[in-house]
Amino acid sequence: MSILSLDNYLREFFQQEKKFLLNTYPGLTLHRLKQDIKLHAFLNGVDSEELFDFPYQPYRTNPLTIFFDKLKIGMPLEYITGYAYFYRSLFKVNSDVLIPRSETEILVELASLEIKKNFKNRVCRIADIGTGTGAIALSLMYEEAATLEIVATDLSSKALRVAKENFFNLKFSIPSKHTLLFVNTDRMEGLTGSFDLILSNPPYIKKVLDAPGVHDQVKSFEPHLALFLLDSEYDSWFKDFFKTIFNKLSDSGVSLVEGHEDHLENLAIIARGIGFSEVLVIKDYTQRNRFLRLKK
Repeated sequence: MSILSLDNYLREFFQQEKKFLLNTYPGLTLHRLKQDIKLHAFLNGVDSEELFDFPYQPYRTNPLTIFFDKLKIGMPLEYITGYAYFYRSLFKVNSDVLIPRSETEILVELASLEIKKNFKNRVCRIADIGTGTGAIALSLMYEEAATLEIVATDLSSKALRVAKENFFNLKFSIPSKHTLLFVNTDRMEGLTGSFDLILSNPPYIKKVLDAPGVHDQVKSFEPHLALFLLDSEYDSWFKDFFKTIFNKLSDSGVSLVEGHEDHLENLAIIARGIGFSEVLVIKDYTQRNRFLRLKK
């Protein structure tokens, strides 16, 4: 049997596994696969501009073979490479954290607008609740308009380890005037003082009702703690969360919370019942309900 170049092997693999790949990785292209293979190879010490011209023969310890084996079981590409692009940076990810999604970049953009509008040349105290990879907090720290004092919390100590590593990797490109503190806690428990901006991409999927709409890959590989709430506890969980936000938000502050398109209208009603005078449902780029903007 002749040995194929990596490029020809990849093309044959893509054609043979196309049905599975497109079902598991919606929208996947050969170009995307090539980019992730190059990243995976580079991160594993296989660095060459001619990578795809080299002959490829599968064997167990070859980093490229490991890539293809993980692809065959449907592991998210970001978990295979160990990194995900978000906003303007590359973030480390693993199975302890959610893979940051492009729609959450809108949350960063909305927060950035609030900072530029209301805190130019001032100090802005921010809480990022359920920080995960730290992607929201760290992406905001490139903002030059204000001096940011950020507290990032997560219930998972494993997730915070990933966030801290991302901070270490990115901190040399972040303005030194900003500060970031990580706290291992449930939502905002134990945090002191008030915040001008409270941000969160919390678990917002009902474990039973919403399950049919969750991709099998997400269910199989991503941390359920960051995804799901029990159906029976859903409203009460958010009611408690909104109460905490209300109590911790400064009088002129704003909270931006990501949520499930099917439940945000009801969560808006709950937020108004807590006492927020301004509650706005904001859509994402696909015109689906995606965020709540809350003000006292």
